[in-house]
Amino acid sequence: MKHYLKYELKNTFGNIFSIIFGILFPIMMTLLFYNMFSSNEAIPKDALALQLYLTNVLMSPLAMVFVGFSALFSQEIEHDVTTRMLLFGYTTSNQLKTKFVAQMVAMGIALAIFSAVIVPLLGIGAPSIFGFIVFIVFFAIISMILFVIAYSITLLTRKFSLTYGISMTLYFATMIFSGMMGIQTSNFKGIMKGISNLLPTTYFVNDMPTVWTATSYNFAPMIQSLVFFAGIAGILYVIAYNKTKRSIH
Repeated sequence: MKHYLKYELKNTFGNIFSIIFGILFPIMMTLLFYNMFSSNEAIPKDALALQLYLTNVLMSPLAMVFVGFSALFSQEIEHDVTTRMLLFGYTTSNQLKTKFVAQMVAMGIALAIFSAVIVPLLGIGAPSIFGFIVFIVFFAIISMILFVIAYSITLLTRKFSLTYGISMTLYFATMIFSGMMGIQTSNFKGIMKGISNLLPTTYFVNDMPTVWTATSYNFAPMIQSLVFFAGIAGILYVIAYNKTKRSIH
């Protein structure tokens, strides 16, 4: 299993899309926007730096796990790699577990690199213990949920082109409706506001800068959105699992 985990990690970091859009792009965008807006005296530099850090850090799980992993996994399915792994004794369950661990390790590395560059360069202030715990727990949970959704979509489509198209569409939609593309969620109206409120990433982008140094927080809206998101992931997984099971038999 150790060798299989190394194989999955090698695939993850060998994917140029994951490296560029999951690690390099968030760093470049953060530095670019900070340089663009830090000269505006109406915006406190500390607040700007923290907002950019907390917003762009979400690009890593969206790009590496949701888009990058689904693209790699769909190619494996198309080229019967997953079938050959079964012949080597790696069950579907073992493959799922190993892929999950590899993606979570990759997320930890991506977060460490992003933070190691951005925190000292932008002078991000230290969070409270409460804020740090909320940050890490949310980042881990959203990464896990995105993995399940990406895994399930790939099992349902089983084609790279379709999987990539769906994941990229949802990637940009999530960023837009979460306020990560320059449009503040407070400007949304009607159905757009409703969609935005369903996304846990919206609450992270809007509330985490305040939670960063806080000692308490009303978790109800964020938890509700996480439960909703996890529910969608669970439903997709059950459908994908049953479809795969029927196709095998």
